[in-house]
Amino acid sequence: MKPARLIPLLILGAASLWAQNLRVDAAKRRFSFGETIQNARFGLDVNGKTLWAEDAVSAKGSDGATGRLVLRFAEPAIEWTIELGAGSNGSSAIIESSIRNLGSVAVKLGRARLVDVSALNLGTAPENAVAFLESGCQNPSPVARLSSMEKPRKAKTLVQIYNPASRTALHLGFITYDRISTVHELAWDKARGVPALSTYCDFEGFELPAGATVSTEKLRLAAGTDPYVELDTWARLVQAQYKVSIWPKIPAGWVGWSWVDGFNVERYEDVVLRNAHAVRERLPGLDIEYLWVSIGNLEDKQPGNWLRWNYKLFPSGPQKLIGELAKKDFKLGLWCGAFWLSSRLKDKVEEFRDALLLKGGKPLAVPHREIGEVYALDPTHPKTHAFHRKVFTTYRDWGVRYYMIDFQDAVSGTTPGNHIPDSYYDRSLIPGPQAFRAGMEVISEAAGKDTYLLPSTGPTLLNVGLVAANRVGSDYGEGRALDGPGKGFYPGTFMINRAEYWTSHRAATNALAGNYFTHRKLYLADSGNVMTIDKPIAVSDAQITTTIFGINGSPLMLGDDISRMSEERLAMVKQIFPRLPEAAHPLDLFDKPEPAWPETFHLKVKRDWDEWDLVAVFNYRSKALDEDIAFERLGLDPSASYVVWDFWNERYLGVHKGSIRLAVPGQSVKLLRIARERAHPWVASTDMHVRQGQAEIVNARWNQDASALTIEATRPAGYRGNVFVRAPKGLAMKNPKGFYVAKDANDASLIIRCDFDFSTGARQARTLEFVPVPAR
Repeated sequence: MKPARLIPLLILGAASLWAQNLRVDAAKRRFSFGETIQNARFGLDVNGKTLWAEDAVSAKGSDGATGRLVLRFAEPAIEWTIELGAGSNGSSAIIESSIRNLGSVAVKLGRARLVDVSALNLGTAPENAVAFLESGCQNPSPVARLSSMEKPRKAKTLVQIYNPASRTALHLGFITYDRISTVHELAWDKARGVPALSTYCDFEGFELPAGATVSTEKLRLAAGTDPYVELDTWARLVQAQYKVSIWPKIPAGWVGWSWVDGFNVERYEDVVLRNAHAVRERLPGLDIEYLWVSIGNLEDKQPGNWLRWNYKLFPSGPQKLIGELAKKDFKLGLWCGAFWLSSRLKDKVEEFRDALLLKGGKPLAVPHREIGEVYALDPTHPKTHAFHRKVFTTYRDWGVRYYMIDFQDAVSGTTPGNHIPDSYYDRSLIPGPQAFRAGMEVISEAAGKDTYLLPSTGPTLLNVGLVAANRVGSDYGEGRALDGPGKGFYPGTFMINRAEYWTSHRAATNALAGNYFTHRKLYLADSGNVMTIDKPIAVSDAQITTTIFGINGSPLMLGDDISRMSEERLAMVKQIFPRLPEAAHPLDLFDKPEPAWPETFHLKVKRDWDEWDLVAVFNYRSKALDEDIAFERLGLDPSASYVVWDFWNERYLGVHKGSIRLAVPGQSVKLLRIARERAHPWVASTDMHVRQGQAEIVNARWNQDASALTIEATRPAGYRGNVFVRAPKGLAMKNPKGFYVAKDANDASLIIRCDFDFSTGARQARTLEFVPVPAR
């Protein structure tokens, strides 16, 4: 890893080194934002024609740091009012606008360009600049080097540009985006060696009636020196804008699928009940709340048969199954591709024919390798709304409190753009976000506020305020049934030994890197999905998966067959419980543009008794990776001394100043705990939880007078675990009985294994007493 290029916020602060003042030029009908954006244009697409601000027949406005431009166009007769204002500090600005149809007939709106500039000024060496391109959906959000772009690239809702040479962090982000598609389009001008930018709200042909007015979304411009700060600030502003209520805990459950086939090998109900029992017997005391049944509850496994139960796979029926699960303190969760309707269900297709989205005048068809062709229900149609109210209120009456709402892309339009219909039923709604949310609002209301909604395969940001969480990554850790050649992972049920495979590690860490700043601000960012770690998965891969779930703060489903799981791997499951809410952030998101990927993640842990830093380095290559972790980049004092512990090797790595250099073997992960050195014995790590003290150590205190360290720890009753203590050179244990005491051959410190047995209770304490080493 190269030396840090981003100076930590703790050192410089969030403010820009120069004021990015907004300046409005009413005469030219343009604006500038500091030195970065100069003479930006405004343009509005109406009836297929772009109306540029400078072509307006009349304009009213004033120069200054804030401004209001009122533009009137003759053909068609449109009034466009643009409001420009300074942000809360000298380095941000807000742009809003409204469009009024002055004519006697409706007009079709396209792009409302709020920023259109042919050359961004990114300072020294702009060819080094990169951009985080928010995808707005479950697809990865790449970081691209601007000078390497062969064609224009688009970002949805926000784009974060960073030039390491000049330390310029330019942010453009819409802080409202629930009605209109919001886009940033970047292109590299090879001749001039600079990037061009167009930021717009795309009405996608929405017809504005005569005399009516519609507003665009609210855009924020910001400039600073730290792109991570800008991303976090954007998320906090969006959270405040939508008054987002965050789900109160990080949920967990069981889904299986990785090593069991409830469709072709065993009966699904038997698999479910066996594992429900096993979770409570083999993982007692862990907060595993949900049991997720996917597809098997549907008659013939067909989407649209939401209320037609599959009695072949689940002979007990829904109410009895839910009752049996409730006895073991589980809530039933279901997969539901709510907007899908199987083409095989002829009666349902006929019933909903006028509520189907169309493409080219025919039902919009979505192919699926396992299920077959499905149609998409119009999210704005009253029939769709009535159907979903019936389905989700019935499920609620049964006791279902968890849903994975899958394949939202069938109805979400241009985000991500996989399936774009001719139109939507309700023409009063703007195509795209507003139309899509009309359908999701019905589902959210019918499911109930106490129901966990997890959308997947479609938009992420557009679900803000309607759901508990969002699947922001791929089907990480999932298995597939043995449905035959060409389906799933046949003749296996799970894929191993390739980190870049779409259900493997790289997709999960990329999802964490691209969505960490939205986690617990807009929703729970589910970057992990399913935790599958049992053999024959290699132990190094199991460690990678456990580390990912240990630091991502993400909800999780267990994918293994808990009833048959090896004790060794079951112990690793325990190391990520309880689920803890904070998400690690990438240290190298802006350092490694595509085709590279983020590899180093940082999480600061704070407890009343101490604070420390976790650093995870993921190496998915076959060769070893040399990594230099600069403490300054973690916000630590480069002149101070820090105790470093390697979690998976359970190895004390010594005391370091300034940085530590690592060699990470291929196909593995290094997880370090870095804590400030104490002059007295202190906690170095634990083996009970990946966070190494955040969950399992209630308190640690040093009594100077008694020369004693007391550690209070907690785990579910019946568990065992170890705390590792480091004592500086020159000390010995007064009473070593019951402890494992080793002397480090490098610095002569003691490394002491302190065993905790929770068989007599969930909270235990141990005291270690020390004396000076006597002189020879």
